[in-house]
Amino acid sequence: MSAEFAVRPVGYVRSEVLDRKAMPTWGASAAVEILPEYADALLKIEKHSHLWIFGWLGQGREERHVLQVIPRGCLDRSPSGLHGVFAVRSPARPNPIGLTAARVIAIDGLTLRLDRLDFMDGTPVLDIKPYLATRDLIFSANYGQLGQARTRADLRDSLMTQAVQFHGQRKGDLALAVRIIEHYRATRFELSDPGQYPVTAPIDRPVLLDGLMGITRSTPGRGSLQFGPSGSVQVGGVSYRLIVPETADADTVLNAPEETLFAAS
Repeated sequence: MSAEFAVRPVGYVRSEVLDRKAMPTWGASAAVEILPEYADALLKIEKHSHLWIFGWLGQGREERHVLQVIPRGCLDRSPSGLHGVFAVRSPARPNPIGLTAARVIAIDGLTLRLDRLDFMDGTPVLDIKPYLATRDLIFSANYGQLGQARTRADLRDSLMTQAVQFHGQRKGDLALAVRIIEHYRATRFELSDPGQYPVTAPIDRPVLLDGLMGITRSTPGRGSLQFGPSGSVQVGGVSYRLIVPETADADTVLNAPEETLFAAS
């Protein structure tokens, strides 16, 4: 049995990104402007630090019939690289609904200012729901890599976002965890995600531990994260002697030459 459903936008995205191909992997700073008739729906929304934003991706009807695509960043462009659209986040799908979790930066009247959205300017917003850590957080979830970072800079940005989302603040030792895993993936796996990361790290650098856990999903309980001597980190078969102090700020660590951060062997 088929049925037609009518949906109405509750607001629109405001972003500097006007072209889908120009959208960064993790999205860009954006805002959602709520239509005046839905103002009452914002009551007490300030209780939540993060929101789920549902957007209508506005693709042409022909893309609604595309059921298999090669994900962005997938190096295999042959038929074996195809994925069903239910297995990826492609905008080509039977109903072009996008879903993104975003952190609330500020609320100005009917405008929600968000840290990142991967929706272009003018995207109709279908709904907004609160992100609930008690229900939505699944830290133990596993996934198969869909695409690969194009450059080390792209990978660094992605890893830093993951680390901050886990820890909650932007700190120097989070950035150090990023640079270590960036080096490990670049030198051992050509930027790809190996899927499993045996990690040994010092217990006296708790923010560094948070960064490594947030990026690699390694944990002491599962035996994939172990505690070792101060001043060094081991990932897989690579040892990193730490040079940079934990007092360094995040931007300094992210932009510094690797040899000033650690010695790898």
